[in-house]
Amino acid sequence: MLTEYQNLPESLEIDDLRKYFSEFLSVYSEQPKDIKALKQLYELAYRQWDTYEPLDDDISESLQDYLMGAIDFNSYKVMDTILSITENLTLRNVFNYIIDNKNLVTIPSIVSLIEEAEEEYGDMSGSLFDDVDDW
Repeated sequence: MLTEYQNLPESLEIDDLRKYFSEFLSVYSEQPKDIKALKQLYELAYRQWDTYEPLDDDISESLQDYLMGAIDFNSYKVMDTILSITENLTLRNVFNYIIDNKNLVTIPSIVSLIEEAEEEYGDMSGSLFDDVDDW
């Protein structure tokens, strides 16, 4: 049975999250990359953010591939969800691709969404977790 990620506890151990990310990729990789699937991934990304740990490289790479296939510059909901996921997981390649291609977007609300994300998270040169020790 597929896990409903929104029903998981807000705090999870990193090892448990690895299993859930692997499950997500196994289940959703061959299905349509629609808003329902992206919302499930968002739930995991939100919980990963709370660990203050970066993703394993192999999971990160697979998720970036997944998200690159899900990008829809004509859907506000899809782009908002993808941007949230990329920010929470520090997925630089996806984020940079979106920023680099914002000139292809014709819907003003989506352009605005991308520009806001760029302003807030534009420098993803390091991990978003790098400054945690400074808190």
